[in-house]
Amino acid sequence: MFNYFYHRPYLTFALIAGFFIIGVMGLVAMPKNLFPDAERPTVVVITNIPGATAKVAAATVSKPIEQEISRLGLVREVSSINVANFSIVKAEFEYEKGLEAAAVDVNNALSIARARLPAGANPAIYTSGAFTLPVEVVTLSAKDGDLTLADLRKLADSFIKPYLLSKPSIGNVEVFGGYQSAINIALDPLKAKRYGLDFTKVAKVISATDRDMPLGFVKGPEGFFTLTYYGDKADVEELKQLKVTPNVRLADIADVDWGYQKRFSGYLGNGHEGIALAIQRAPGGSVLDVSKAARKELEVLRARYPKVDFAISDTQRDLIETANTNMLEALRDAIVYTLIVLLFFLGNFRAVIAAGLSIPMVFFGTMAVIYLFGGELNIVVYTAIILALGMLVDDAVVVLE
Repeated sequence: MFNYFYHRPYLTFALIAGFFIIGVMGLVAMPKNLFPDAERPTVVVITNIPGATAKVAAATVSKPIEQEISRLGLVREVSSINVANFSIVKAEFEYEKGLEAAAVDVNNALSIARARLPAGANPAIYTSGAFTLPVEVVTLSAKDGDLTLADLRKLADSFIKPYLLSKPSIGNVEVFGGYQSAINIALDPLKAKRYGLDFTKVAKVISATDRDMPLGFVKGPEGFFTLTYYGDKADVEELKQLKVTPNVRLADIADVDWGYQKRFSGYLGNGHEGIALAIQRAPGGSVLDVSKAARKELEVLRARYPKVDFAISDTQRDLIETANTNMLEALRDAIVYTLIVLLFFLGNFRAVIAAGLSIPMVFFGTMAVIYLFGGELNIVVYTAIILALGMLVDDAVVVLE
């Protein structure tokens, strides 16, 4: 092998130059993240069952879903968490399964399990991994106090989130904090009983209007059942006039008003309550690319919504850029100090020239190989390269001496 390349210097120089150029391209273009996606493929199924207790959710939703997922291939572990109104099933697969294949298999399993689920239960599938950590956390707050937290939350859910998700480099956006507007229907059990009605019958009538399933209901201390629905303020009067029976309107047996959903999250940004946007990358995406795209779009949003303040309260970008900078500085220092030590202690110019050429050549050659095989740069890769370069110099000195 050595003789083959030794007697073909032009081919050797061409290969070195080619790997060097590809390595520079790879160093610039490769995805850069803090850690590799080393977690096993994990899929989470979340189901909202309004009115169900934790025990009912476990028996009627979690159990059928777990049974179907357990039949899939390469399943490592299936577990569930059940609370009032919600079922959360987590499925962990072996590495060779792959995240996309795991999500497709779980979706197929849910198609089979749906026949055994309660009416209205609609499971949602989420993939989980290192990519779900927020790349950027953006805080939304009103500049002059004209907008309430409910207004900001609606703006974030209805306009800002869909706009950001339309950008290909952004994988997902989670919104939390503030208040979500909703229609609250407080059913008076005494009035309903007077007309021969109960909670179940009223809920069926409302659902028959093609309205979304209720987000949940709460039984108050006086026996009132309060249902919470998505909707607009204009829908309140329409619901009040809804005929539960030919002679009974909903307003006759219930108080229908415009309010808020039960609050499950809050957020403080820079000491003030606000709305948070957690911007996530897609599996295999680059943190720096997502951060760059998100900050570019924030400038557009600032111009579009002048009364809203957009502030970045947390980011992975700074840490990753620091890691990249430290890597290049470590490479520079390794070359300089290695040359000085070889020249001072060995007095061998051949060793100095060999080390001075081999370190950058091997570094960019390694970048080229990683780039061509679709890899990424992260702390683990950087550490491995630094250690390998140290061993390279040691071996070169031994061979030369």
